[in-house]
Amino acid sequence: MEEWENDMVKNNKADKKVGLIIGGSGGIGFEVAKILSYDDKNSLAPKNKICLTYLSNEAKLIEKIKKAGMQDAELYNMDLRNENGIAHIIGNILKRHRKIDYVVYSASPKITHKKALDLAWSEFQEQIEVQVKGLFSIIKALSPLITQNHRIRFVILLTEACIGSPPALLSYYVTAKYALMGFVKCMALELANNNCTFNMVSPGIVKTELISNFPPKLIELAAYKNPMKRVAEPRDVAMAICFLLSDDADYLNGVNIPINGGGVLV
Repeated sequence: MEEWENDMVKNNKADKKVGLIIGGSGGIGFEVAKILSYDDKNSLAPKNKICLTYLSNEAKLIEKIKKAGMQDAELYNMDLRNENGIAHIIGNILKRHRKIDYVVYSASPKITHKKALDLAWSEFQEQIEVQVKGLFSIIKALSPLITQNHRIRFVILLTEACIGSPPALLSYYVTAKYALMGFVKCMALELANNNCTFNMVSPGIVKTELISNFPPKLIELAAYKNPMKRVAEPRDVAMAICFLLSDDADYLNGVNIPINGGGVLV
């Protein structure tokens, strides 16, 4: 048995939590990391230990971390399509910190508007591998903690399309998100007895690099049609995620929260 497994119980009593932000270089993931890094009084003492994963643009992420004053953050280069690579990285995190207390899954390949007839299956497959297989691989890598009933809170980023009519020209992205939603709901039931919770957030359009390929007029139209006359900022989504990671959300499991300014009501 690994040394970190033997020490896990006594380390659970430490005040500082260890968080794993998958997709930490993205707008929402990085905003979550900023909020969780420091206490409510903006103390310079980190409140949580944050581990951020990224696929590319390491220099840009380092610059963002410095600008935000997050000197205590740890960076890990992770390809969510590589199951062995994921296991290795999470193994290293566990050896270093003995535990992971929450996981935020906020990763997606860039998306562009395409008709289904113009798509190749490889484009569907890439989305499914990143969205679903990636989370599956992370849960598998965390199984030594999960089977010891260590409390882990998972929050997974979906999309408004999972609660309303799907948008046009994004069939490969929406298909993967629906598959992810089904998997998360299954995990919420299957792993509840292991002291884990799985909750979801479903934002509408958010001002991040993910929509950098969207036509500007489409974003303007979305803001105009929204009851609040704007699209979401990353912090709008991040605050809901942080609530789901808190002790105040202890009895929430399998929940999917829409974050869309009332654009789609459920």
